[in-house]
Amino acid sequence: MSFQIKEVKSLSGAKAHIYSVIFDGNDTTLLEQFFNENLTNKYLKVMFNKIIVMARDTGCLKQFFKEGEGKIADGVVALSVGNLRLYGIYFNNTVILLGSGGEKNVRAYQDDPKLNAKVEQIKYVAEKINKGIREREIIVREDGELNYENFDVYE
Repeated sequence: MSFQIKEVKSLSGAKAHIYSVIFDGNDTTLLEQFFNENLTNKYLKVMFNKIIVMARDTGCLKQFFKEGEGKIADGVVALSVGNLRLYGIYFNNTVILLGSGGEKNVRAYQDDPKLNAKVEQIKYVAEKINKGIREREIIVREDGELNYENFDVYE
């Protein structure tokens, strides 16, 4: 599964850069798919506003996220509002990559096949991006920008 990293400029701000990914064969980012799939969820607007506040005012403070959603130390986190979960990869307070998610109406996301597939997808992305960071193909700059010009995923 090949993908490209894309900054979501309409959501990025002075305090944080917001990124997502586009898998080959798709026209939209995982984040755009998340918003489209959850249009009727009453918490979506609150979630959207939370992202805007992080980008423009507060930065991506760790307390906004539930950690430990993936493997140990892979950075996979969940942003939650009510029963709505948005899974992503936390880098630091100036940069986050947001993937996808959905309504969590079960105790553990693993109990919901659709939600589990979304988390597995972001865990895959985290694995590839973390490898890119270790191998210096991706550089997280101090100002929150990701330099990923030398990063490619071929599978």
